Amino acid sequence: MDTTTSATRTKDSGVASRTFQTLPGDHRFFSLMAIVTAATILAGFTNTYVPKVVTGAPALPPIIHLHAVVFTSWLALFVAQTALVLRGRTALHRRLGVAGVVLAALMLVVGTATAIVVTRQGHHGIPGAEFPDAGGFLLLNLCSIFVFAILVGAGWYFRRNLPAHKRLMLMATVGGLVGPGVSRLPYASGRPLVIAVLVLAFLFAGPVYDLVTRRRVHLAYLWGGLLAISTLPPVVAQLSDTAAWHSIASWLLR
Repeated sequence: MDTTTSATRTKDSGVASRTFQTLPGDHRFFSLMAIVTAATILAGFTNTYVPKVVTGAPALPPIIHLHAVVFTSWLALFVAQTALVLRGRTALHRRLGVAGVVLAALMLVVGTATAIVVTRQGHHGIPGAEFPDAGGFLLLNLCSIFVFAILVGAGWYFRRNLPAHKRLMLMATVGGLVGPGVSRLPYASGRPLVIAVLVLAFLFAGPVYDLVTRRRVHLAYLWGGLLAISTLPPVVAQLSDTAAWHSIASWLLR
């Protein structure tokens, strides 16, 4: 064994990797979280999207259907990637990672376009996450997709730091996509407290797992959590009430 190469790799992986060595249950945890997260988001959007598709009323803009396909593809890929690691097929996982970055970039474009189209139709939010004006709902959607994109980008950048990589990818999906998903669940829609509890449960699942297994929380969760806070409706409501955002929203929606 080349001890020089081994030492170099350890150094390159950073302090976090040395502290957060992979444990036997880690792959099962991240795979389970991917499945539960994807199922929850799909259940929420299915509750509002499918009835409109089936009945055809109201007529949905084409961008909504593209949004559904692209975002569902990410969830499928997210589950598949964690399953591949669980089964030890890391080579295929790395190859699919390139497709994941491309898909995330597409989600940023499609998500932004969809948010603008929906806002131009006059939507102020969904039950439990409504705003006084459409600009607030626009900011909520933009915050979610931009946080998702930033965390995916960070996950790709730290792809050789495995502990950071897997946590950033989980936080990207949870921090950026869970809120819109749980807000549309039948038992949560229109109930801000229920929505908040569900979102926080997903956000804290990873950190709690770290605390139980390592007695400390990885920095990826701390930084990711700070970004995810910006997607919470109470925070967005404060930001959307500023003169700066009103000016930006007017420009985007003109």
